[in-house]
Amino acid sequence: MASFKAPQMEVNSDTWGPTPTDLASQFSNLPFAGFAKSDRLGKCADFTTSSTWQKQYTRRRADESGGNADLAYKIDADEEETFQLVDTAKTQKAQQWKKRTYQPKNKNAQQRNRFGGGTTDTSEKKDHRNQPQRNKWAKARAAAWGKGKHNNRWNNRIDRQASVKVATEWQMVEEFDLAQLPKLKANKPSETDLMWCGFLDSYNDAYDKVTTKSAPQLRRVENKEFYPVTTMDDPVIEKLAVEGAGNVYATDAIVAHLMSAARSIYPWDIVVQKLPGGTLFFDKRDDSQFDFLTVSETSNDPPTVSEDDPDSINTPERLSLEATQINQNFSQQILKAQGRKRLENENPFFDEEESEGMEPASVGYRYRKFTLGSGPKGEEGGDNDIKLVMRCELHGIVNKIQTSFVGKKATKSTVSQYMTAYALNEWDGTKSGGIEWAKKIDAQKGAVLATELKNNSAKLARWSAQSILSGAEVMKLGYVSRASPRNPNNHTVVATQALKPLDFAQQLNMNVQNMWGVMKMLVELMQKQEEGKYVLLRDPNKPVIRVYRVPMEFNESEGESEDEESQEEEEEEEDEE
Repeated sequence: MASFKAPQMEVNSDTWGPTPTDLASQFSNLPFAGFAKSDRLGKCADFTTSSTWQKQYTRRRADESGGNADLAYKIDADEEETFQLVDTAKTQKAQQWKKRTYQPKNKNAQQRNRFGGGTTDTSEKKDHRNQPQRNKWAKARAAAWGKGKHNNRWNNRIDRQASVKVATEWQMVEEFDLAQLPKLKANKPSETDLMWCGFLDSYNDAYDKVTTKSAPQLRRVENKEFYPVTTMDDPVIEKLAVEGAGNVYATDAIVAHLMSAARSIYPWDIVVQKLPGGTLFFDKRDDSQFDFLTVSETSNDPPTVSEDDPDSINTPERLSLEATQINQNFSQQILKAQGRKRLENENPFFDEEESEGMEPASVGYRYRKFTLGSGPKGEEGGDNDIKLVMRCELHGIVNKIQTSFVGKKATKSTVSQYMTAYALNEWDGTKSGGIEWAKKIDAQKGAVLATELKNNSAKLARWSAQSILSGAEVMKLGYVSRASPRNPNNHTVVATQALKPLDFAQQLNMNVQNMWGVMKMLVELMQKQEEGKYVLLRDPNKPVIRVYRVPMEFNESEGESEDEESQEEEEEEEDEE
């Protein structure tokens, strides 16, 4: 049989290809041209470009190739002079789109489009008329690109910063998309009142008749104090935790924020502590922007910081501060001292010695326990049930006269309903895709509310959730507008509206089962973690929530750990030296 003898092969351990000793002699002196997949391939012949560009391109490619310089194509000057293109056909140019000019179809439209009067509408007048508008949009586009924002109807992106800096020692333990939250569901929990604190004033019915023509000025409440106390600093929650009233503790503001987290656009963070025994505390940082209301957060054109005017009154930070003050002042101005209802206990945060000449705002603190059912790997009705103890807030009482009939005899009685009060504010009716309230709110209040549902969906969802959690029967919504668009200090109440929290939640496409499903999922997620401190962080530019495990010495008031603070102090001392 025929036999085949395999040639001897040498293995090149340094690179691919033959080894220097195995290279054939006829190929030893030939230059080697190495290439990579990322190299761009030029054209073999291009008759549509000038020879000057071709020389520059060839020279640049030869310089970039390094070891391939010997194989780079070089143009012979003598041959280039004798070259003549035989094809004399004209090349087709790319089609250019011409800007269409709008032509008025009738005389009235022609008069509306005319600039500066006159009987004719020449092209010079059109250009002169549209020049200020073009300059305006040019500046807007320049400002948008400078801020990392592409301002058009398809892409409206703003690069934001996280609400708290993520340290290197933080450990991410979980990550999930906000799009998953609307799919969660849980049964409505049973609720029990544990304690009442504070007092509630009665609502002034005169504000139901407010119009733009009789709009009262919004007064600044200077003799009342508000207490946005966090969970861990609440003495009543501390007492209830010692008594073992529940295994999860939070405030209605935090829980409502988590329930409506899928609608949020701005970054935020919430601190969660798991103590020995599995008790959870949902908390917030003292210096966070959590208690400040957002303005036009879900609008197609949210407020931004302009490079031309960084100190503008319409920046997100200043608008947030203005909206928070308006909301506090409105919630107290619509009340009257007559018919004050004092609750079982006094305000737990008010101290007469420290607050000389001041009084607490009309707020009723309702401490409630919600039993959500079994936790992870638990049985319904067992000791593993999720028992959420929450501090809820009420802002007043609405007294209504109810008529009942016994036979033919009519009997009138006064019925009291718990109320929450919130205020929407108009900062500039020509921005954020809104409409001017002064022209529409008296006759078309529904259209104004529909616009606010679009521009402030996250804020209204939080207010609706807070009203439902507190057990309020009425939600008073106020419309507060600036007296002048350029003055953020003077405001008027142009309208009010009474809403039922459950009906308003349905108008917002909120489901009560989904609200509790989100909260139960987060509680179960944190119950599976080890004991320690965690941070729920909403990504500033992506619809994602990340859960980080942070050191126990994490300073909640400043958003940094003590190690970072000491390191910064050492660096400052070194700089001074």
